[in-house]
Amino acid sequence: MLPTFHPSIFLGAVIVVCAVWLFARPPVPVSTLPTIARSTPRPALAQRASIELDTAILERYAGKYEGRGDFTVDLTVKDGKLIAQSAGTMPSIPFELRATSETKFFVQGPSAPIGVDVEFDVARDGTVRGFTVSSDYGLIEVKRVR
Repeated sequence: MLPTFHPSIFLGAVIVVCAVWLFARPPVPVSTLPTIARSTPRPALAQRASIELDTAILERYAGKYEGRGDFTVDLTVKDGKLIAQSAGTMPSIPFELRATSETKFFVQGPSAPIGVDVEFDVARDGTVRGFTVSSDYGLIEVKRVR
């Protein structure tokens, strides 16, 4: 018959062996440790190319939009820029939408998520029905309320 050990005795022995192994090995000289501070700053992310649109075009996109789950986005035009702000996010940080065409935009800002594209759904008569957001979470459809 095999001898059995109580689990607490086994775990205690394992802890003692690990402690002896950690303290018995030679110390690592500080000069061989990698330095944490960088000698050169990280390069900035490349800015995406954008175009300037007339303020009248941006004004037609301004308004309130709603999506699923009480998700709302307010678009406003400030200083010739289209600004998106969602009241449902914490904190409510405004993001600039930069145009790549008359109906396609991307999110720009210091804390903006990277790779978020916005495409507006514009009817033939020029009315904006909503927009679609393409992000890492998939497509998000948002309809215009007012």
